[in-house]
Amino acid sequence: MSGGEERSAPRCGECARIKAAYYAAVREGRRAAAERWCVVMGRHLREAH
Repeated sequence: MSGGEERSAPRCGECARIKAAYYAAVREGRRAAAERWCVVMGRHLREAH
């Protein structure tokens, strides 16, 4: 989204939680955990969105 576009729906809390956990794992150098969070996000996106 760019140019002043607005979101049409509120952010998903579960997406935010998964992203935060993924970024924390990356920051801490925990590659295997980061990979698992990618799988979790994919499953969440298919099931919830």
